[in-house]
Amino acid sequence: MAGQIIEKALVYATWQKRLLVFVEPDFPELLPQVPGGTIEDGEAPDAAATREFFEETGLTAFSSVSFLRSTHYRAQHGGRAIHQHRHFFHLPLKEAPLDTWDHVERHSATSTSAIVFRFFWLPYEQARSALGYEMDAAIGQLPT
Repeated sequence: MAGQIIEKALVYATWQKRLLVFVEPDFPELLPQVPGGTIEDGEAPDAAATREFFEETGLTAFSSVSFLRSTHYRAQHGGRAIHQHRHFFHLPLKEAPLDTWDHVERHSATSTSAIVFRFFWLPYEQARSALGYEMDAAIGQLPT
């Protein structure tokens, strides 16, 4: 639907001034991203952030998220316009689960097949230049 604004929640999970990011091994052309996804009808943005973080990472031991900022993201993809209203949240982890791991998401709203996410950590400044799709928009709001 042209002109539709999609509400998104994105999570900056951090550990020792490093940001949790992922790539999709089945789609090597995609740039690194942070966990997040679409906010469901009637769902609060912070609840969506928590739900998406769990679904994409598989992690269960984490505290609550705190709001950083909202932005608008506009792009063209497959010949159609994308407009997202993004809500960025910070999730400081008490300990890093692993240096890297793969997690399979089987409940994606946009795909009937499983999606493999390969997670790893990047220092904030490295993440700022590595992240794709303007997902670095709130890195400056992270505590130093």
